[in-house]
Amino acid sequence: MFNYIVLKRVALLVRGDIVDRNNDVLAKYDFKVYNINRARGAFLLDTDSGLKILKKVDNNKNRILFEHKIKEHLYALGNEMVDVFLYNKDGDIVTCDNQQNNFVVKNWFVGEACEITDLHQIKIAVRNLADLHNDLYNIDFSLDESKYITVENLDFLFDKRNKELRRVRSYIRNKKQKNKFEIIYYKYFDEFYNQAVKAEQLLKASSYRDLMDKSIIEKRICHGNYTYHNVLLDKRHNNNINNEVSREDYMLSASNINNIKLSDVVTVNFDKSHMGLQISDLYYFIRKVMEKNNWDVLYGSQLIEAYDSVRAIKKEELNILYIMLLYPEKFWKITNFYYNSKKSWISERNIQKLETVCGQNPNKETFLNKLEKIL
Repeated sequence: MFNYIVLKRVALLVRGDIVDRNNDVLAKYDFKVYNINRARGAFLLDTDSGLKILKKVDNNKNRILFEHKIKEHLYALGNEMVDVFLYNKDGDIVTCDNQQNNFVVKNWFVGEACEITDLHQIKIAVRNLADLHNDLYNIDFSLDESKYITVENLDFLFDKRNKELRRVRSYIRNKKQKNKFEIIYYKYFDEFYNQAVKAEQLLKASSYRDLMDKSIIEKRICHGNYTYHNVLLDKRHNNNINNEVSREDYMLSASNINNIKLSDVVTVNFDKSHMGLQISDLYYFIRKVMEKNNWDVLYGSQLIEAYDSVRAIKKEELNILYIMLLYPEKFWKITNFYYNSKKSWISERNIQKLETVCGQNPNKETFLNKLEKIL
């Protein structure tokens, strides 16, 4: 009982400190705050106008305005299930505290992150992505906002990464004493490097540049970080709650999951959004799902079909998707981490990551072979 009372008092003191530190920011908004809790680098606010998220931002204001315009565009088209920024009393979306820190407040939702191993849920998520892509084009950005609309071209990235792969191979090959990581890495290097070279060659022969140019002209927007963490399945549509939010409030039963519709899917965190090839969002989502599901062919084919059922994939886009999936992204990331770290000691965790990637590669090639046949 004593420990419970002490912990409760500590929690109240911490919560009081959170409120005190953010009072000058919260006072600039019209809503009334009932409760405040920490939530993954931000603060979850229970207010009289629904759930909100208070978050400190370091981004340039024009970058925030760029995101804001994307969300307003979606909202105007009837998609209210996005974390739109709220205006403060001064009519601004960025609020400065007394220490010159910048904050934003966004609408938030009671829901549960998409479960990456549940085929039904991830098919819903990918249909939601296609639905977003159908709406995310022809947005009128200002000159300042347009600085944040593009990313590095794939041809440049592939070339740079392949050079790094070759440097690491040479380094390991010339070492007299190789550790466990380096032995495994060198054994499987050619397998992954051949994929990397093939992807680079196919990209150069593809219509990638034409598709990218067309995407820029049509002002097509990518989410930029469309992963299961940023897709919430919501059944309460931002209902007001005047008490503390518990984990049970976020849980969805199996029966509810089966009844989820696109209108129940929430998309959040557009901080990496940019203008470019929208098929890159699908690639990112599929790759994350496939890595978690041992490159199960069923998952990959079902996700592509689910996306295509909402937004038809052109053959040229499917070819780019194949090329992006072919490139050994995970192997390159492990290479990059190794190259930029102390090579005298490699953690067991990184060895396990390498072993997992190597072990999954036969299944990945099986999936890619099936995808290649329909190109």
